[in-house]
Amino acid sequence: MALSKIGHQNKIVVLLLAAIGLIGAIAGTVWDEVLLAGPIMFLVAGFQHLLGNIIGFGVAYVVFCPLWIGIGFFFFTAWIKIEPWLKRILGIKDKEQQTAKEFEHTWRARLVLYLAKIAKIFGVLATMVVLGPTLGWPAFKLLGYKEKDIYKLTIIAGWIFGAIWVPIYGLGVWGAGLSRVF
Repeated sequence: MALSKIGHQNKIVVLLLAAIGLIGAIAGTVWDEVLLAGPIMFLVAGFQHLLGNIIGFGVAYVVFCPLWIGIGFFFFTAWIKIEPWLKRILGIKDKEQQTAKEFEHTWRARLVLYLAKIAKIFGVLATMVVLGPTLGWPAFKLLGYKEKDIYKLTIIAGWIFGAIWVPIYGLGVWGAGLSRVF
């Protein structure tokens, strides 16, 4: 009898956690739409109204990308200032990284390192497309890039991210699409 109560309580806990996760996913989707799609649609619609369809869309893209890059710089710079303080409070120490030269003894090791470099490039591109400059810097940091390189990648990510998402949201995800421009 006691075991069935424990099993039943676990099911309730699992269902409760699933509900909380689902609510978080829905809220995250709404939050994403408000913070990303809203400004894009506002910029594209506003500039197209002022300057015409093609020129307005181009100006909206050129305005959106530096704005998003600036937000990414702000978040990354804030993290650089907060991280040492946070590590000190939590007692986290930086680990020494071994260099790739130590592992290049066999052809298999060299092949793995070569494939890892290729995978790193695809990881950076995927991060640029999906997370963009605002949220991409943690992934760039996890991929092993230094501060100076992360700032450069943030600039590149802004233009790539804008090239994908400005047309999708600005020209209409749900139907109008390119017919608004041409």
